Amino acid sequence: MPKLYNAKKLGKGLKIGLRELNGAEWFADMTLDADKRTCRKINVPFLPEDERNTLLAENKAKKLFEELLLERFNETNQKINVPSWQIKFFSLSLILLWITGMLWLTLDFMDLNSFGQTQVLILHGALIIPALVSLGVLIVSHIPEGWEPTKRRKSGYLLSFIMLFLVISGFVLFYEDSFMNELSYSHSLTGLFLVPLIFWHFKKKSTS
Repeated sequence: MPKLYNAKKLGKGLKIGLRELNGAEWFADMTLDADKRTCRKINVPFLPEDERNTLLAENKAKKLFEELLLERFNETNQKINVPSWQIKFFSLSLILLWITGMLWLTLDFMDLNSFGQTQVLILHGALIIPALVSLGVLIVSHIPEGWEPTKRRKSGYLLSFIMLFLVISGFVLFYEDSFMNELSYSHSLTGLFLVPLIFWHFKKKSTS
């Protein structure tokens, strides 16, 4: 960020001055925290010889600084912090499950049973173990912290319901044959949309 000319420090993280050497109005340079710094126009003409003008610029800068600090505080509290290794472990497990599931669905649709469909299904079933472990770790760290903020709550409910359905239906498919076709295609169709839904959940910015 460019430095301020004729800068005057008003306190920790706050100073006023000119953005350009021959500028005509005051700007406020504000450091809100280690990750956020901004420079804003405060709509006061630059008249340094006029004490009232300088005082007005200082007061407006301080007021704006307080408002942005409060906004930053609320924004930080709304953010749900999950360790990156948990996200990576869960994402890798889920992607491998998704790939093997889609591969099995493709082989089944093309009626290519002799091309390792059974082996793909066994691998798909084995991958549920690391996926459930990573999901459990993520639930412990994510849901309690994410319960208070209303942001993404509806998408979180939907995602939880879908994953619960996939886990239960996946286990039932291993032990029950009476309605395997219907449940299998329901399981596969739901799983097809799981990865896009997770991406939507984490990228969703609107409050729900």
